[in-house]
Amino acid sequence: MNMDKTSAETPAHTTTEATTPPAPTQAPGFGPAPVTPAGYAAPAGYAAPLASAQGPGYTVYIAQTVPKELRVGAGARFGAYLLNLLLVVVTLGIGWLVWAMVTWSTDSANPGQKIMGLCIVKKDTGVRLTWGDMFVRNFLLGGVVLGFLSGMTLSIVAWVNLFKVFGSEKQSLVDSMAGSVVVRRTV
Repeated sequence: MNMDKTSAETPAHTTTEATTPPAPTQAPGFGPAPVTPAGYAAPAGYAAPLASAQGPGYTVYIAQTVPKELRVGAGARFGAYLLNLLLVVVTLGIGWLVWAMVTWSTDSANPGQKIMGLCIVKKDTGVRLTWGDMFVRNFLLGGVVLGFLSGMTLSIVAWVNLFKVFGSEKQSLVDSMAGSVVVRRTV
């Protein structure tokens, strides 16, 4: 390391200009906001992109929830429930269970809902649930958690689950816990 007088000199040209702050269309420290291309449409089978709204200096993405008028009410749900009970009795439970495992992955519904033309989707995006989501929703939340809570509260939770479907959200307690809603199948 050479520390003589020539290497310690300052350059002849120094800048004294102050740097300008970022433009208002830019979030501080994050660069420009992402832009959805004009005319972009989601491919078939995929959910539409999130809607964008211009916020103070950057784009804010707002999740599009499933409209309440597209959700299925208590009547269709009760019909699917009765159909499931009939199918369980006729197939001795085994056939219904195998059929349910298949329809969870292909149609995002149980067999009674499939026959009734219903489908379970995520409330915030409208995307069909995967097999894993259906397992968590129906078996873990609907069977284990709701069954345990109903037993501990002498069926009060089961009554809350029943009457919650008649509310403005048209969701059961299991739907609320899983973030899902039941809608009519479109395809």
